[in-house]
Amino acid sequence: MDQAQSDTLGFVPQKDIVYNKLLPYADRLDEESNDILSKIKSNLCRAVQLREIWPGVLFWTRKLSTYMRLYGRKFSKEDHVLFIKLLYELVTIPKLEISMMQGLARLLINLLKKRELLSREDLELRWRPLYELHDRILFSKTEHLGLNWFPNSVESVLKTLVKSCRPYFAESATQEMLDEWRPLLCPFDVTMQRAISYFELFLPTTLPPELHDKGFKLWFDELITLWLSVQNLPSWELHLVNLFARLANDNIGYIDWDPHISKVCFLFYFQHPLRSLKRLFFSFVAHAHVWPDIYDLTHGVYFMGGPSKQAQAQLSGLFNSITSFFHPSNHGRWLMKLMKLLQRLPASVVRRLHRERYRKPTWLTPIPESHKLTEEDITCFVKSMMQPVLLAMFSKTGSLDAAQALQNLALMRPELVIPPVLEKTYPALETLTEPHQLTATLSCMIGVARSLVSGGQRFPEGPTHMLPLLMRALPGVDPNDFSKCMITFQFIATFVTLVPLVDCSSALHERTDLTEVEREMCSASAEFEDFVLQFMDRHLLYLLHTLISQLC
Repeated sequence: MDQAQSDTLGFVPQKDIVYNKLLPYADRLDEESNDILSKIKSNLCRAVQLREIWPGVLFWTRKLSTYMRLYGRKFSKEDHVLFIKLLYELVTIPKLEISMMQGLARLLINLLKKRELLSREDLELRWRPLYELHDRILFSKTEHLGLNWFPNSVESVLKTLVKSCRPYFAESATQEMLDEWRPLLCPFDVTMQRAISYFELFLPTTLPPELHDKGFKLWFDELITLWLSVQNLPSWELHLVNLFARLANDNIGYIDWDPHISKVCFLFYFQHPLRSLKRLFFSFVAHAHVWPDIYDLTHGVYFMGGPSKQAQAQLSGLFNSITSFFHPSNHGRWLMKLMKLLQRLPASVVRRLHRERYRKPTWLTPIPESHKLTEEDITCFVKSMMQPVLLAMFSKTGSLDAAQALQNLALMRPELVIPPVLEKTYPALETLTEPHQLTATLSCMIGVARSLVSGGQRFPEGPTHMLPLLMRALPGVDPNDFSKCMITFQFIATFVTLVPLVDCSSALHERTDLTEVEREMCSASAEFEDFVLQFMDRHLLYLLHTLISQLC
């Protein structure tokens, strides 16, 4: 079918919307899309040749945007490259009206969004026009005088545009940027902030390994020495940390971080926030705002792996030091920031594991086998996270962050995560005097529900807990406690969505190849009908109570 579609279209589409094939008129879509695309190409080129920005160019670029929403990137690679180059030239037209520039920039971002479709060999973009556009708008000398007006959204659009174009800058771009902005590097001048922000935004970090000598190796030692030399929390440090984090993420396994971890870099990276927390603990709240807004510790995930294991040791030491801060009796703005750290760090590890093990290979630099996360690394990480997460379950700020952390941890190691949560859930379902404990544990059980019912080799007995949990949760349908009632409904809805409620007890007499867990599940499935009847009775009572309360 793909070959037939290519013959009909006359080219191989970059990325079609696969769901369009399910439409009743799918056999006519290729001819329809070809006709629309040819009109867009001819009329857009004609408008550009006539220099008719309005209404010609804007009208047909909107048509192109609509075409991409309906058909995806259903054009050839050559057309894809030409569309990008044309829009890039239009966006960087000097003194172009801001609203027009934003519309064209959003379409260009959409065209560049799927980086795997175009490699550096297919496309090359100049960095200087973007820099001049960025400098003219964000560092305007006339805006504060009222001579220019820029909308609030223009900064985010420009930064997103630079991030989308950055992988396609030329090999010589790094040296040219350094020549341009190195004279601004003075820690005692306000130009330092400007220079480091430019470095963070523009410096390319996705060059292939054979071009590293023309890439980060030109500035890495210089900037990391500068960072370690200034330890008084300057305003530009956030940009430098983000730059190193992006560099580490794009080049995992190609940079030797061990000298910096063992000496100063990683300790500084983690102990700075600890110093702020100590000040906060002793009521010096003036520094409460500095962490983790400046230090997003999820960047530490990019340093994990490799033979030395130093990053994991530092991360484990960090959580051993701050575990007591997650105690349920603690409360404050700093705890909310700690909870966000607790939620984001496991999510970052899951994203890295997906990148290493499941994502399709692209032209981007792959992670070498020697630096991929091993089973030992994952187990050590999950163990170091479990104690603070279990304390955070009953935090006064809510259990949502802990539930999200447990969800990601359970995806990696269900046998280490789910049993402690079950130990807290079963007693909470039996008690009637601690509703906060019940809502918190049910919220966390919802987070680990998929890992629980899926079983698998790591936690095969997981599905056997489903029916006992559902039966014990039925008393939670209490119209007198709204929060407990809602979390119970969500708990039951999550489990019955993941698992069909079917009586499989007859399979015990028909099948001889069932495992012990499967036999136990089949025998327990006979109680599903009893659970459904009890739930319907309680649900009807809840509806009747709600109706009476509204009538009264």
